[in-house]
Amino acid sequence: MAETNVLDYTSANQGSGPKVRLSIMMFLQYAIWGIWAPILGRHLASLPAFQTEAGMADQGKIGLIYMTLPIASILAPFVGGQIADRYFAAQRFLALSQVLGGIVLLVVAKCTGFWSVFIGMLLFNMVYAPTIALSNSICFQHWPNDQFGKIRAWGSIGWIVIGWVFGFVWMEGLGKLFHTPALVDCLYLAAVLSFVYGAFALTLPNTPPSKKAGNPLAFLDAVGMLKNPAFKIMAIISFFAAIDMQLYFVWTQSFLSEGLKIKDQWLSPIQTAGQICEMFMMVMLPFVLNRCGFRVTMALGIAAWGLREVIFAIGAPTWLVLDGIALHGVGYAFFFTTIFMYTDIIAPADIKSSAQSFLASVTIGCGMLVGSLLAGPIWNACGGDWHNIYGVPAHLCALCCIAFLVGFKPQEAEQAKEK
Repeated sequence: MAETNVLDYTSANQGSGPKVRLSIMMFLQYAIWGIWAPILGRHLASLPAFQTEAGMADQGKIGLIYMTLPIASILAPFVGGQIADRYFAAQRFLALSQVLGGIVLLVVAKCTGFWSVFIGMLLFNMVYAPTIALSNSICFQHWPNDQFGKIRAWGSIGWIVIGWVFGFVWMEGLGKLFHTPALVDCLYLAAVLSFVYGAFALTLPNTPPSKKAGNPLAFLDAVGMLKNPAFKIMAIISFFAAIDMQLYFVWTQSFLSEGLKIKDQWLSPIQTAGQICEMFMMVMLPFVLNRCGFRVTMALGIAAWGLREVIFAIGAPTWLVLDGIALHGVGYAFFFTTIFMYTDIIAPADIKSSAQSFLASVTIGCGMLVGSLLAGPIWNACGGDWHNIYGVPAHLCALCCIAFLVGFKPQEAEQAKEK
């Protein structure tokens, strides 16, 4: 059976209303994540509880704070997916989760100790993590699968806009009207965005739980998808690729600040180069999939991240490093977005949300958790030498790309779907 590039989903007379609302949903979903993830480590590095005896940023402790999202992604999405699949309308679950998350962020912004920040960020991510997969699921249920990239591109736009707004509008201007702007403000603004998202979620297309009877433990069926060889290979490689992604999130801000002497207010805008590229790649994604198929498209995504790590290891000139940051968008669109699209195609109708949640737990959960745990030890083992540090994930991506090309055969998943 020849490889099918994209399942031909059709949607009768889709108006502009659902598209606009789904686009705003994606914008807010990733703006919340995008305002704190690129710079929270620099804020933490200013706190004595997150510094080494020499006064340097403790990459191990910072990595553990970033680990709270992976931990939450392992524990929470199964519950979120199960609720949305069986009991509770997905848009209402989004609304409640975002309001609770905003309240928690306001508390975390006041915390200065390691354990108080760790517990606070864990609580926040426990309510935020399920919404990542559920926002995908809502989109898949109200918009054609092969047009998902056009909606998801607004998530990239949200990440970009909030990065520039925080770095230049807030830190350099608007924030001065209220107090002396500081990096901790990213948590306060993330809380405001969470409240806005919570209110807006109630206007999203109604996405009620499935009326089909079946196994009430839908996530077990989602885990059972690992019996399919193609899906299993994709999940395994996704796990290792997610390790690399988390190392990127934990290290890049310190690499730019300490290695390239970039000012703090520039860190967030500069890192949006990845999301700017990602936005264009999302728009191109349907065309690339139709021409190259899932296997080649995903492999290109992994290869792009490997090249990024090689460029970071070189570390100069600055324009080359910025090009490396842009490659993050190629990998995220061509690999991480595409694996969720492929999962939606092969998953049974009544467990689609749980299948998305399972894959999120493998990647954003287990993979990024391991990446968080490795960030400190790798940094220490390499003595803070960025050339050697980035050599580790560069080799990891190379191995992942080769293994994926050899082992991933999407027609196996499609044949299993047909049975």
